[in-house]
Amino acid sequence: MGTVRLQAGPDDDGRRLDRVLRRACAGLPLSAIHRLLRKGLVSVDGGRAGQSSLVKSGQSIEIQRVNIAAAACGPAEAAAEAGMAIGNGIDVLYEGHGILAIGKPAGLETQEELGALVLRYLEGKTEPSLSFTPGPLHRLDRGTSGVIVFGSSLSGARRFCDLQRGGLLRKTYIALLEGALRGQQLWQDEIAYSRSAQKAAVTTSGGGLSGDPAARYSETLAFPLELHGDLTLAAIEIVAGRRHQIRAHASAHGFPLYGDRKYGGRERPPFFLHACRLVFPETSLFPRSISAPLPPAFQQKLSRLGFATRQAGQPAPASGFHIRSAVASRKSLTTAGVSDQGGGRGTLSLGV
Repeated sequence: MGTVRLQAGPDDDGRRLDRVLRRACAGLPLSAIHRLLRKGLVSVDGGRAGQSSLVKSGQSIEIQRVNIAAAACGPAEAAAEAGMAIGNGIDVLYEGHGILAIGKPAGLETQEELGALVLRYLEGKTEPSLSFTPGPLHRLDRGTSGVIVFGSSLSGARRFCDLQRGGLLRKTYIALLEGALRGQQLWQDEIAYSRSAQKAAVTTSGGGLSGDPAARYSETLAFPLELHGDLTLAAIEIVAGRRHQIRAHASAHGFPLYGDRKYGGRERPPFFLHACRLVFPETSLFPRSISAPLPPAFQQKLSRLGFATRQAGQPAPASGFHIRSAVASRKSLTTAGVSDQGGGRGTLSLGV
């Protein structure tokens, strides 16, 4: 037993004391924290404090008669443990206004593996906090590469999540699909994700309602960039992003990702899906867009398959590719310039 002393930071300001302690002392159950508070064993700036007391930045918090090893108090311990056997290299695409955008490589898990690298990178660069730990603000599957955003401060995380909840973020992907997608398609279905099966499924089509409480209405806009035989290099845009949404949607509409056998692909893994661009509204504090270049492995695969890959997959942005426009009109937009059989290209470019 011993005494733990903690210092509140800016991201702890205005938060309830019990919630700050719950995050700062991950090894203590909430019941143990409440017991310490009831017994008066927790003080703030030398005075007794209750569980609903609001913490202020700079305050000193002292916990008496606590098992220090079991409590695992302080955010640094989690960062050190998580990053033990992982290297320090990350591809930083943007850093500022409380967010950190990373170019995620395919094959790396977001929460634990990439999260550990981010914690190491941010060590000493952010204000100390007892209750806020930098973490991913959205998800990418292990096999998906590209832009992913972490919150480096509570205020930045909240701003980003507000935009995401409001449907104000545009996320564009590049995907290699099996099948010839000969025109732009808007897929509107309910999708349900099963944790037991680790797989998503389309429960309705065409905007109908299934009545399944686990299902969520989802919209995916797919645009063919280049056709080669029965394969398509496509740009795909989503707004909210349900778990495995693109993979489930593409499969349900007859265009599974190349190599995605979990969702009906016939080719050998891996699948090829890259989050190439994240666009923010003009009124936000964040940059207008954040982009990640197509990974070398993706480029090499396209070259081997005979696609004209457009150096590093870096074309310029085009107008007209916008899911809200398609949803508003409820019809496909034009796809002039798409041809097939090796080298045919759509008019859209991505600004990767």
